[in-house]
Amino acid sequence: MMDGDGWRHAGASDAVESRPPLPHQREPEPEPWRPMPPSGSHAHGEAYREPPPAPRDATFFRVVLVAALALLLLAPTAAIAYTTVRSGRPTVMAGQELPGDGGYGVEGPRGPGEPASPAAGRSASPGASHRPAPTTVAGKIRLALESQGAALLAGDEDAFLAVVDPSAAVLREDLARRFGSLRQLQVKLWHPVPEGRPKTEAGGTATVNILVTYCFVVATCDPMALRTTTRWNVSGRSPTLLEFGVAKDLGPRPWEISELRSAVGARVVMSTTTRYASRLPSMLAIAEKAAALTDTFARWGEPPARYVVYLAGPDEWSAWYGIKQEPWVAGFALPLTATVTEIVLNASRVDAKQTLDVLRHEFTHVVTLAGVEKAYDQTWWLVEGIAEYARVKGGGKPFDGLGAVRAYVRGGHWKNEIAMDNPPDGSSTADVSGRYGVAYLSLQRLADRFGEDRLLDFFDYAARQGLALGDAAPKAFGVSWDDVEADCVRTVRGRV
Repeated sequence: MMDGDGWRHAGASDAVESRPPLPHQREPEPEPWRPMPPSGSHAHGEAYREPPPAPRDATFFRVVLVAALALLLLAPTAAIAYTTVRSGRPTVMAGQELPGDGGYGVEGPRGPGEPASPAAGRSASPGASHRPAPTTVAGKIRLALESQGAALLAGDEDAFLAVVDPSAAVLREDLARRFGSLRQLQVKLWHPVPEGRPKTEAGGTATVNILVTYCFVVATCDPMALRTTTRWNVSGRSPTLLEFGVAKDLGPRPWEISELRSAVGARVVMSTTTRYASRLPSMLAIAEKAAALTDTFARWGEPPARYVVYLAGPDEWSAWYGIKQEPWVAGFALPLTATVTEIVLNASRVDAKQTLDVLRHEFTHVVTLAGVEKAYDQTWWLVEGIAEYARVKGGGKPFDGLGAVRAYVRGGHWKNEIAMDNPPDGSSTADVSGRYGVAYLSLQRLADRFGEDRLLDFFDYAARQGLALGDAAPKAFGVSWDDVEADCVRTVRGRV
């Protein structure tokens, strides 16, 4: 019987431009959780607040960061191991100059003499602006998108769907589902902006790419973003939608293709399909407990306004985000930007007890790696060790993975190395779990010897700032790296 847990967490690529992280903000008094009504027509009464400005002239590319929790099918039910799924597809977010009126977002092209668009996300009803009506195709499409976004935030489904062409019945059904799911997630910021000029086509149609920035629950979150393509009928007085695609990178997002039900707590928003909606109250309570712990590890900035967690059924598991997973994978963490990471759990693999451990670990990744735009491969042991350290600390019980470490070390697989990189391809589940255990025991030893504050300093220097271990250890601990490593090796061997 295998004993113990472990996670693997892939890193971001080093092909990035520097981008200052956006500040996190939180509402002081969130409403207590209650099930959202099935209808998307319920309007929320929170006034709009201007979000922080978008990054300017900053485009960054990150390899998808995925931490996949794997259930070993041949092991007993309680035995859990973990593996990593890598993806080479980047997620992209771009910023340009803000509109002249100070509105949030990316300004699209305007026709001659057309004014800048108003700030998106305001709760004003469509058509409330007194600016001159646009005369170009680009301006008309931009105005249609703004009106649709205002209708979404106001909870007006009819107005949201009014822009759909009468001939596009399938699109109307699709957007009605998106409207309902986004309202369930309490969307508070929705800003779609055309990128580039529309490409006109024969037959009175035009296509244009758009960038959508959005927030759930609060309008002051670190915005998530996606790019997609839209197609319009521009033969009449006002453009009407013929197609509205899904996210080009890391898509489709769950709310783009699934009818969702959501539960919103003080620190977590949790969403799933109608099939699993009955699980939401109990799982949200568990997630809130996990967040209470991991918020304390948000040493380098405020924790997210809400941790976002999706619970996927079998169909959704193979479709959401376009990430192909092995049948035994039970969950993964996926960064959408440098500061925003979403969590997906496999409903058929994760029970309530496992959920608490999984989310303690994954939420720790969210807060300890926020704003880091670099590869984690060289500090894998620190990235995974700190998440296991938080998980075990939150459980208040002795480490449960000594059996896996014992088998790994006594089996001759360990080379007395603390600073281990990702487990190599083809590693067995037992070896992976052993490596995670070694990482945990090493970080626990550092906390015991030097204190948690100095452990987190060391994590900052080595994992976040990228200092060499030989430089980070004296800076954090006042002793050499050789001293640190030798002491940790003795500790690991002494425990097994």
